[in-house]
Amino acid sequence: MLDYHTLMAEHDRLVVHGTALDAALDGGDGAAIYHAFATLSTELVAHLAKEDSMIYPRLIAGDDIATSAAAQDVIDEFRDLAADWTALAGWAAPDTIAAEPARFADEARGLLARLRGRVRRENELLYPQALRAAHIKLRG
Repeated sequence: MLDYHTLMAEHDRLVVHGTALDAALDGGDGAAIYHAFATLSTELVAHLAKEDSMIYPRLIAGDDIATSAAAQDVIDEFRDLAADWTALAGWAAPDTIAAEPARFADEARGLLARLRGRVRRENELLYPQALRAAHIKLRG
């Protein structure tokens, strides 16, 4: 069974890892930045695998048209974010980060802002709607 509380706890960990990446970016050490980015990326990929296979198909297929549309919007929006994240990860290594710290910092901070927006949207809008829908089905 899908556990929304676990997914929300994972969101909290993503925020913590994002904050660690921000701190590493402020510190300017290429190895620390790479480690923080890699840690966040690993957590993010694992979380998205669960979320994208369990949450979004249910929300899109549900009876609530507004929820279905909101879920599809998040998927569409995240497709671009995922492509940009993958592109940044493609050149993220301690030596390349050290060679272009300002570029990496700018791109990483922009992606972090977008990721935080998705997490906020899911926590405030989509997860509560999914929980309500599951509750209605259980009662119905």
